[in-house]
Amino acid sequence: MVKLISKSNKREYKSMCPILLAELANKKFWQLLIVLLFQYPISSALAQNFDLDPYFGQFDLESGFVDDPHIVSIAAGGSLDASDLSSDCVGFISEAPDVSINYDSSSFSLNFAAFSEEDITLVINDPLGRWVCNDDFAESEELNPGVNFEDPESGKYDIWLGVYSSDEDDLIDANLLISELSLDLIFETYEGEGSGTIEESSVSGQSGTGFIVNEEGHILTNHHVIDGCTDIIFQIRGSEIQRAVLISTNLPSDLALLKLPSFERQPAIFAPASAVKMGAELVVYGFPLSDDLSAQGNFTSGIVSAMSGLNDDLTLFQMTAPVQPGNSGGPVLSTAGRVIGVVVSTADQQFFRDQRGTDAQNINFAIHSAIAMRFLDTNNVSYEVESPGMNTLSLADIASMSQEFTGIVRCSN
Repeated sequence: MVKLISKSNKREYKSMCPILLAELANKKFWQLLIVLLFQYPISSALAQNFDLDPYFGQFDLESGFVDDPHIVSIAAGGSLDASDLSSDCVGFISEAPDVSINYDSSSFSLNFAAFSEEDITLVINDPLGRWVCNDDFAESEELNPGVNFEDPESGKYDIWLGVYSSDEDDLIDANLLISELSLDLIFETYEGEGSGTIEESSVSGQSGTGFIVNEEGHILTNHHVIDGCTDIIFQIRGSEIQRAVLISTNLPSDLALLKLPSFERQPAIFAPASAVKMGAELVVYGFPLSDDLSAQGNFTSGIVSAMSGLNDDLTLFQMTAPVQPGNSGGPVLSTAGRVIGVVVSTADQQFFRDQRGTDAQNINFAIHSAIAMRFLDTNNVSYEVESPGMNTLSLADIASMSQEFTGIVRCSN
């Protein structure tokens, strides 16, 4: 087994430095250097940045944790080749971890498994700095990965889910399971589980909402708003109709990027991702039911009612602001008028009636701003993020501000 450079190894190197310097002029130095290189091989430079916040959350878990398995919904993928980290690693991953956990170990094993409808990989950096990876776990019938730490160390575990494409637009929906149960039991129980039922809140291929994120005229909206469209137009209230060009789209995150020839107004500004908090007040501006309701747009308000979507999907948050078909792709704004999310869906009423025997009242979802900003980053699109501590604006001021950068998206098939 190849040894890795641990903190204790680094201390040994430091203590040996005077000896190495003394031997520098001696031919025995080279013999010693060769021995050291074989005993303590130096790994390649890492592109992973452990200082960046994980895309889908950081969690503290203590041995014997009750919510076992702990499930996190992830958009897997990135542009960095995991095989550069270790010969056992494959797939393409992001720079920042997808998930990090701080684990307090005891007598249990610690296990990680990932499930997706497509082939994904699992990459983990453990508390000792070791890279532990898997492509297809032996007991998986559907090529899903799993990693077992039989005697886990206490400390931080950084986790990535990889894909077999270096195109950062090719993100894949997946679920990461963190458990102290055996991997065999996890795969037997969860293999093939679905990710929940969500009803899109727009009439696909007809109309929706979008908002401009920079002075170059880039527009953010939902994938399902423009899916299948051959011609896309965009109009801000009081401005002329413009034809928009589709730049990029991502189905798993349900985001799309359009572009206008030019834009001369104030674009939207993002709030820091940390601004999304339980109970935080928010507003939504968009163009719901555009053939029936006001052509001037519709403005509603509510709060963040949950920090995740259905099945604890951390790419979404739940809100009470009412939305209708046509709101999809519109901005969700903080009380400072900064973007904290993108309207995406409502709960499927029929599903809850059939499966739960009740109506799902005012359960609406938005894509977290962290996911939206990551999508813009992967497409090298500039945008502004406001510093924390902005003053609260009146609803009238936020409505006026949002009308400057939000418009209706129409398309023909």
